[in-house]
Amino acid sequence: MPLDRLSKIKALMQEKQKAKTSVRPQFWKPSGLLSRISPSSKIQAWLTTPTSLTAKLKVLYPSLEVIILSEALEVPLLNESQKLGINRDEEAWVRCVLLRCQDKNLIYARTVIPNLTSSNPWHHLQSLGNKPLGEVLFELPSIERSPFEFSKDSLNYWPHLVENLADESATKKPGFARRSIFIQENAPLLLTEVFLPGLVT
Repeated sequence: MPLDRLSKIKALMQEKQKAKTSVRPQFWKPSGLLSRISPSSKIQAWLTTPTSLTAKLKVLYPSLEVIILSEALEVPLLNESQKLGINRDEEAWVRCVLLRCQDKNLIYARTVIPNLTSSNPWHHLQSLGNKPLGEVLFELPSIERSPFEFSKDSLNYWPHLVENLADESATKKPGFARRSIFIQENAPLLLTEVFLPGLVT
């Protein structure tokens, strides 16, 4: 089979998976129900880290790097649109990255910002590049953060992730996630962080 046809088939399958994932129901729990996500004290400690996760990771992994998987204006996942209170078909700026140390994948992170016009206070994040988002967020003096919510889903739930994992068997393993909304000048930024098997096992 010609390579161009194979690439088209692969792209079509990825689009179908993305469409299927975007409407799949997802259940987020408050901190009081964290034990239902995982009884592991190690996993709970990571999920409830109140300060910069990037700073904590750099202590353990000095050569931590940010791998950009996707940066685009697109329709968020259904649960993200609901959390942000935007229309189901409304586009937002979505950034997906992997935090990695050498060949060890640690964190998958999604940033979703609706209405990212030039007047939006988060507008400068479009030029963030490979800089960790945490290094920016925790430098801002006047910023509010909502309480964490937690979930557990298979890694193939998350867009752009499984095709960037070397270990195909890992895609069937659970990813333990947390999310919260940062508010700056009444503009929301939804940050979801998924703790990968390389970090929590």
